[in-house]
Amino acid sequence: MGRNIKTNFSYPRGNFPRLCLIGNSNVGKSSLTKLLLSHPKWYKGKVGKTAGSTVRLTIINDPKLNYHVIDLPGFGRMIKLSRSSEEFIQNQILKYLRLDRNNIFLTLLVIAVDRLQDELEKWYFKNENTIPLSIEFIQYFVKNEIPCLIILNKIDKLNKFQREDIKKTFFNVLSDFNIEIDNSKSKQSVLDVIECSTKTLQGIKEIKQNIKEISSHLQLENYDPRSELLNLPPINAKKKGKKGNQTTKSKNN
Repeated sequence: MGRNIKTNFSYPRGNFPRLCLIGNSNVGKSSLTKLLLSHPKWYKGKVGKTAGSTVRLTIINDPKLNYHVIDLPGFGRMIKLSRSSEEFIQNQILKYLRLDRNNIFLTLLVIAVDRLQDELEKWYFKNENTIPLSIEFIQYFVKNEIPCLIILNKIDKLNKFQREDIKKTFFNVLSDFNIEIDNSKSKQSVLDVIECSTKTLQGIKEIKQNIKEISSHLQLENYDPRSELLNLPPINAKKKGKKGNQTTKSKNN
């Protein structure tokens, strides 16, 4: 039986560009996060081999990047936690995405490619009344106009023929749900599907190039200055009247 946890779910402060990594538990989000930073020392979270190693929202303020990197806890079964704790964390993730939607300039939906076939079989091919969680995430991002890169991680665990087979199946399912891959970088789109391995580093350079290109167009003058963020309330703080409202430059949305 998993344990119950009591944790204060941390939220970032103020308005600032954010890159978010999201996905099921134990798909390699934290390992990928470390590889996307200018130096691994900036990552203070935990990288584990079991589902549920990351149970808090990890906010990385890498001074060499013009955005925050947000490593979100995983969805799905967390071996170390009780069902109630899992539900609490997952509700907090959805709340965060809702509260910070206007600041999230890009999401990386990390999928463990070696588990993707099972997910599609169980929640789509064998049951037409359910939708795979990965597809639900993509639909959410498209609906809320949050650009998304789909990252198929752990490709080192499959051979060439297995990778091609699951990719074909995955693209067919995307088509069934009218989800298109649009490399034009339009606001309401899935930008690309990238295969990667945090173990062999395959695909990491391509992911970083995509992030660099997209983040280079951020208009930082429309956000709160980085130097003032710690003096601002977290984004989940209750709104106060004008007298108690601490705001600097806010992003106009």
